[in-house]
Amino acid sequence: MTLFNAFQEFIITQQLKGNSEKTVDYYKNCIMPMVKYFGEKFDVSALSAAELRKYALYLRKRDITDNSFKTYIKGIKAFLHWLFTEDYTEINLSDKLQLPKAQRKTIDVLTPAEVKALFHSFDTRNIQGLRNYCICALMLDSGLRKSEIVRLKLSDLHIFEGYAVINGKGNKQRLVPLGNTSKKYLIKYTSIRPSDVGFDSLFLTKNNTPITDATISRLFKSLQVTKVGDVHLFRRIHPHLLRHTFATTFLENGGNIYTLQQILGHTTLEMVKKYVHITQAKTVVNFKNYSPLDNLK
Repeated sequence: MTLFNAFQEFIITQQLKGNSEKTVDYYKNCIMPMVKYFGEKFDVSALSAAELRKYALYLRKRDITDNSFKTYIKGIKAFLHWLFTEDYTEINLSDKLQLPKAQRKTIDVLTPAEVKALFHSFDTRNIQGLRNYCICALMLDSGLRKSEIVRLKLSDLHIFEGYAVINGKGNKQRLVPLGNTSKKYLIKYTSIRPSDVGFDSLFLTKNNTPITDATISRLFKSLQVTKVGDVHLFRRIHPHLLRHTFATTFLENGGNIYTLQQILGHTTLEMVKKYVHITQAKTVVNFKNYSPLDNLK
């Protein structure tokens, strides 16, 4: 089996598993450079730990960030593990390739004042302003991803019961709670949303077609240039910033890390623990509110 043929089979396997196009592209971007490095006709059985480490060193010397290097290695390790499970290699070479430690980035979040300013910037007297308010509310108050907002259907909403059914990564469904403010504005939006458009998509464009990733990108670009006087309020704003703000605020307000994992749709706690580091500093500052002795009656 040539390396290129094995790569093609691996990609087909990922597609059959139902992985998103974004995930499939991730694997292509990580593995194809390795295929080119060794050569498309390279025999998979000739792969060795020593040769893979040489390739990792070759990658390391390229002008890429620590996190990008780690991303490449993770994708390659998934491919190597698959080769072993398919009996194309005698040993699991994934175990021989160490995952480097990437520097933990500081997670940026919106301040309470910025959150207030954000939602005051929408004119909810018209349907587009109301729609945009609801989009940002679901990102900030329920932690939805941009792609999940795009895929959200009217039939996924259970406003009066207080939750929405979300189709997340890997076609995994989960339930997310809706806050009272979100419910209030979703009720307003759904009451004036055209009902005869032939689409079940919750959010629509001005032309009454389903929104796309591009629709949300334009929304956030317009927010980035929003000014109050001469000050740009939201120059750094992006969809994931609202999700980060939700996760951090949820923990600060006493939310459970395991519940947060379920709401965000993460498969492991590792993805959620990054938010704990942010809240720890505030816990130290506000320890008088949590100290068992200081709070004795």
